[in-house]
Amino acid sequence: MTGQSHDTVKDAFHRGARDGSAALAKWLGRPVTLSVDRLETLPIDSAAAVLGSGDEAVCSCAMGISGAVGGLLLLAAEDGAALSLADTLLDHPVGTATEWGELERSALIETANIVGCAYLNALCAILAPENAVGIIPSPPVFLRDFPAAVMEAVLMQQPLLGDTVLLANSEFRIFGTLFRCSLVFVPDAAGLQPHAHQSDRSEPLS
Repeated sequence: MTGQSHDTVKDAFHRGARDGSAALAKWLGRPVTLSVDRLETLPIDSAAAVLGSGDEAVCSCAMGISGAVGGLLLLAAEDGAALSLADTLLDHPVGTATEWGELERSALIETANIVGCAYLNALCAILAPENAVGIIPSPPVFLRDFPAAVMEAVLMQQPLLGDTVLLANSEFRIFGTLFRCSLVFVPDAAGLQPHAHQSDRSEPLS
């Protein structure tokens, strides 16, 4: 990735963080700040390592992407941090959840959907502002496993991904409580160039 394209994607990620903060605050009815510490470009072989140490489970929500820009977006966190985030999202005291039930999974999936759409809209606005197709995400899929197994699962679902990974080290601050997570964007083999114009127009992302 060139320095110019890196700066462009960096701008998109910061815009996505701002818009995601506003959308989450509206959904939760509480102050939310989502921030990006730094953006790194890594070879795809390093994707599992960026999710965790390898010997501890991670939780993630993965969204396939098609349309103006294609690839995969993954929101991931260490298991304990993700459970604490789920408690906060559900307005429960941190430490209430000790395993992933339906409510905890649903809370994390909805958060990934809101945050993911904010980032994808920002990427589309900056990378392909004139493309009528927009960016079309798949519904988020919840995954909990060791980092290598998580990446193997998502890469099998998206066989045409490229050879680089964009890692955004991120933080949620919800009503003063801090949670760290990783936002991983893997462009498809076409890279970060907008895809060719298509005649059918997608619905706006929610």
